[in-house]
Amino acid sequence: MHQPGDLIKDRYQILDLLGEGGIATTYAADDLNLAQQVAIKVLSLRQLKDWKALELFEREGKVLAQLDHLGIPKYLDYFQLDIEGDRRFYIVQEIAPGQSLQDWVKSGWRPTELEVREIAKQLLEILVYLHQLTPPVVHRDIKPQNIIRQSDGKVFLVDFGAVQDTYRHTFTSGSTIVGTYGYMAPEQFRGQAKPPTDLYGLGATLLFLLTHKDPADFPEKRMKLDFRPYVKITPEFADWLDNLLEPVIEDRFKSAAEALAELQGKRERIAPRSPGNLQPAGSRVVLQKDQSRIKISIPGDGFKYEHIILWVFVLIIFKILGHFILISFRTSLIGIIGLPFFLIIIFGLISLFWDIYAFNYLEFTKNKFTITSNFLGIKYKFDGNIENISQVEVYQISVDLKKCRTFICALQEGGVKTYFFGSRLSKMEQDWLVTEIAEFIGKPKLITK
Repeated sequence: MHQPGDLIKDRYQILDLLGEGGIATTYAADDLNLAQQVAIKVLSLRQLKDWKALELFEREGKVLAQLDHLGIPKYLDYFQLDIEGDRRFYIVQEIAPGQSLQDWVKSGWRPTELEVREIAKQLLEILVYLHQLTPPVVHRDIKPQNIIRQSDGKVFLVDFGAVQDTYRHTFTSGSTIVGTYGYMAPEQFRGQAKPPTDLYGLGATLLFLLTHKDPADFPEKRMKLDFRPYVKITPEFADWLDNLLEPVIEDRFKSAAEALAELQGKRERIAPRSPGNLQPAGSRVVLQKDQSRIKISIPGDGFKYEHIILWVFVLIIFKILGHFILISFRTSLIGIIGLPFFLIIIFGLISLFWDIYAFNYLEFTKNKFTITSNFLGIKYKFDGNIENISQVEVYQISVDLKKCRTFICALQEGGVKTYFFGSRLSKMEQDWLVTEIAEFIGKPKLITK
């Protein structure tokens, strides 16, 4: 319909052909008014074979106009032009920089599991946005050709030509089958689509990235793609992908948000382990872990000779306090003189018993963590989400008069909160513990030397 150099609406100058679909053609063009490149999708009324195509095109323009997400190229314009013997409809969007996943694979790119997981995460965040709109928007054509990836890893979801809002679907008796074979969920063959329908397309796309094999070419077992012999990924990620590809929609994740939470919760399972990270000899810390959780118990110091010195100090202070009480018994000075010494005794006793009896208990699961301090039956509990933790670290908190450095373990929550633990452990124990936690939850570690 257009050639390079053609000027449309005295504003858009065609640069090149981007792609041809079943009902429309997309071009790259220069927006002469804004001095930027855009993507123009064109539908010719004369070339229509089905009026449903025009309805889909108009719906795409309507839906794009209400979308606002960094992972979706911004809608700019919609118009129609009459030329001799034809009427043409145009949708103008920002152009998504990069190449489609299909082109990346054609060029020989073989992504790692971590790269595939990152793509999945970004696409799920886009789907969470789409599915939470009112009404929810279902893309219905998630496939490698419709996902653009930049060289820095950022992805965009494009081509909303098959888009459907679920309110319309609810009040109509059926729907034209729209999608791409191999990437279509089974319910799409019945003209049905719900938010979990997009999850199947996502799963098929990720499978293509991992294998360079069209999903339609995989063998099936009980209507389900049998992909495990063809991929080299962690069992947890394979289970997650298996859920996306469930042929029965009720067996899939209920939402993109649920799939995203599950994906992020299992990130720690593929973190590399450090075989040389052994527990220091003589450590009284108890650490238990399996694939689903890690439990850590940090006991009190127990009674040591240093405590005898502290007890002697407390008794001396108590004797001095008793002496002042006797002297000031008949005067009002008792309140002034006695109180500070009384507070010193209380502080000394608390410090003594804290070192002997207080213990910390930490537990990390796939998406939550809990830190509990127990002192003489009094418990203080803190909990949070793993995804909010930015790093696990050992850092210096003070330098005493003898220039001996003091260290503590901490969970950093993006500079907003810090959770401390392990202050009474040796530096070797702290380094070991921080390494174990960081590797389990898949977060960076920082250890001050």
